[in-house]
Amino acid sequence: MFSVEVRYRLKQIYRTVKQLVEIASNALLFLASFLAVILIIYRFGFEMPEGYHHEVYFTYRVILRLFLMLGILRFLFNFKLLRAEKGFWVEVLVLLVLLGMTLFSSYIDAPDFVAQHPFWHSLERGLTYIIVLLLSVIQLSKQIFVVLRSRVKAEVLFATSFLFIILLGAVLLMLPNATYDGITFVNALFTSTSAVCVTGLTVVDTSATFTPTGLVILLFLIQVGGIGVMTFTSFFAMSFLSGTSFHDQFVMKNLLNEASLSDIFRTVVYIVLTTFIIEGVGVYLVYLQIQDVAGIGNKFFFSLFHGVSAFCNAGFSTLPGNLYDPLIRHIYGLQVILAFLIIFGGIGFPILFNYVRLFHYWIRNNIKCLLGLRYKVEHQPRIVSTTTRIVLPATLVLLVVGTGLFWIFENHNTLEGMSVTGKFATAFMGAVTPRTAGFNNVDMSILHTSTIFLTIVLMWIGAAPMSTGGGIKVTTFVIALKNIWALLKGQDRVIIARRQLTRENVNRAHAIIVLSILWTILAVFALILLEPEATITQAVFEITSALGTVGLTLNLTPTLCVASKIIVSLTMFVGRVGLITLLACFIHSQEAKLYTYPDETVIL
Repeated sequence: MFSVEVRYRLKQIYRTVKQLVEIASNALLFLASFLAVILIIYRFGFEMPEGYHHEVYFTYRVILRLFLMLGILRFLFNFKLLRAEKGFWVEVLVLLVLLGMTLFSSYIDAPDFVAQHPFWHSLERGLTYIIVLLLSVIQLSKQIFVVLRSRVKAEVLFATSFLFIILLGAVLLMLPNATYDGITFVNALFTSTSAVCVTGLTVVDTSATFTPTGLVILLFLIQVGGIGVMTFTSFFAMSFLSGTSFHDQFVMKNLLNEASLSDIFRTVVYIVLTTFIIEGVGVYLVYLQIQDVAGIGNKFFFSLFHGVSAFCNAGFSTLPGNLYDPLIRHIYGLQVILAFLIIFGGIGFPILFNYVRLFHYWIRNNIKCLLGLRYKVEHQPRIVSTTTRIVLPATLVLLVVGTGLFWIFENHNTLEGMSVTGKFATAFMGAVTPRTAGFNNVDMSILHTSTIFLTIVLMWIGAAPMSTGGGIKVTTFVIALKNIWALLKGQDRVIIARRQLTRENVNRAHAIIVLSILWTILAVFALILLEPEATITQAVFEITSALGTVGLTLNLTPTLCVASKIIVSLTMFVGRVGLITLLACFIHSQEAKLYTYPDETVIL
C-alpha cells in the first residue's frame, strides 16, 4: 500500500514517539512515586485539618489512575518484549487490579454511598493507599537498579543502601506523630540504626516514646533491615524491571551468594515469600498465646510486631520490660515460639532452601518409585551443601550447650523458684537470644559473671551467613577451628564433609575474626574513655552486643552520652554490613599477579 520510503519514515516516527513516550512515562512515574511517598509521610506523620485527609486521598486516586494509564501505554508499545519477560503475568495482574480499583472508586462516588456502606468506603481507601504506595516502592526500586548499571561496586551499593534507609528511618522517627513528646536526632538515629541493623539496643523506652505510627515505622525498618535492603528492593525491581543487564544480575549474584545467574530472580522471590510465610505462622501462634492477657491492648499488632521482630532477630518489644515484663514473663509457650522464630531467622535462607530442595528431590523420586518409574529417577549425589553441613550441627551444639550451661549457671539465681518447664524455656531462650535476637526474659543486671561470659561468646559467634542474624557467623568460627586442627595435624588443607575449602575461604574467615577483635578493642577503649563510670564488663558486653547485632544490654545503653551513642551506632552498622565489606568500599582490588616472590618463613 505504501512505498518503502514511506514505511521507513513511518517506522522512524513510531520509534521516536515510542522513545518520547517512554521518557515521559518514566519521568511521570518517578515524580508520582516520589509524591506518593511524601504524601503518605505527610498524611500519617503530621497533624493536619480533616479536610486535608480527603485531599491526600484524592491525590492518591489520581496517581492510581496515572499508573493505570501509563501501564496500558507501556503494554501497547512493548507488548512483544513484555510477553517474553518472566514478570509478564505479574504486570497483567497489576493492571487488572488497577482497573478494578479505578472502576470501584468511581462506583463509590455515587451519592449516599459512604453513608450506606462505610465499611466498603474504608476498605477502598485503605487499598488505594496500599496499592499506590506499593507501586511507588516498585518504581523507586527500579531507580536503584539504574544505579547498578553505573557499575558501582557491590560492596558500596550494599553499604550505602543500609546507610540511606537508616537516615530515612531517623527522619521518619522524628515526625511529630511518631512520638508522644518528641525525640532528639541522635536518639532517632540510634533507634533507626538499631532497627535497620536488627540489633534491638534502645536509648529510649520504645512503648512510652513511640506512638502507634512510630511503632509501625519501627516495624517497617526492622522488616527491611531483616530481609536486607537490597534483597527487598531487588524483589520488586527484578519483578517489573525490563532488560536488567548482565552486570545487574552479576551484582545480585554476589549479594545473594548464588552459584547460577539463572537462579537469582527465583531466589529473591523465595526469600521474600519465605520470610512472609514464616512470619505469618509466627504471628498467628503468638496471637494464640496472648489471647487471655488483659494488659495487652491491640493483640494483633502486638503479635505482628513481636513475630517480625523475632524472625528478623531484632529484639524490639512494645512492652517496657521486653519479655521480662510482668504481663508475659511467665508465658513460656510464647518464649518458645519466639525462640524458634529466632532460630529460623538466624539459620539462613540458603540452608532453608537447601533442605526444601532435598525434600522435593526425595518426594519426587519416591513417587516415581511407587509408580514403577525407576528408570526416570534423577540422581543428585550432593544436594546438601557444605555450608548446610556446617551450620546445622554447629547451631545444634551451640543451642544444646548454651541451654545446659545457662541452666547450670542460673539454676539458683534467675531461675530460682521456676517450674521445670519454666527453667527449660527460660534457659533455652537464654541460649537462643544471644544468637542474635536481643530479647531478654530475665533481669540482665543480676546474671552471674559466668553467664555473662557465656552470653558474650554466643553473641560474638552469632548466627548463620545469609540470615537475619549477625556475629562473625558460625561458618567462620567452625572454619577457623578446623584450620587450627589441620595445622596441629600437620595438614596443609582444610577439609569439611569431604570437601576441601579454598585458601581464600580460610583466609577470609581468619580476617573476619581478626577484624572483629580489633574493632571490639578499639570500641571498648573509646567507650571506657567516654563512660568512666562503666565497668569493663559492661563495655565489652555492650560493644559485643552491638557488633553482633544482638541487642542485649547490662543497662548501660540508656545512660550513654551522645558520643558513646554514636560509637555504638557505628558499631551496629559495622556489625550488620561487615568490616570487610566496608573496607572493600575504599580499597581497590588488584588484578591477579602472574608472578610470585620467593618463599620465606617468619618466626611466629
